[in-house]
Amino acid sequence: MSEQGQHSDPAPTGTTGRNSAAGLEQAFLLAVGVADLVLDHVRQAADRGQGLLRRSDLRELLAGGVDELRARGELASRRVTPETDNYLELMACRAVRRTGLPHA
Repeated sequence: MSEQGQHSDPAPTGTTGRNSAAGLEQAFLLAVGVADLVLDHVRQAADRGQGLLRRSDLRELLAGGVDELRARGELASRRVTPETDNYLELMACRAVRRTGLPHA
């Protein structure tokens, strides 16, 4: 075979410049799109926050939220702390001990 099959000619410099410019434009458009999406979510959150502050039952809403968070915290702490015996199981074991029957 001739040497033409062994060597590949690099792309002309003009083509490479256009490809890098197109790549930069794509990156720029993606960044602008992400920024627009973030700003839209921030604007929606601000609108919701203003609506929440205008509520007449805000105090009750906050109290309910605090109660809900406290209950979730109790459940989460039970999930991560070492297992303790169930209260009803403890009472049943005490009752069995009082009767003198062997515990299963």
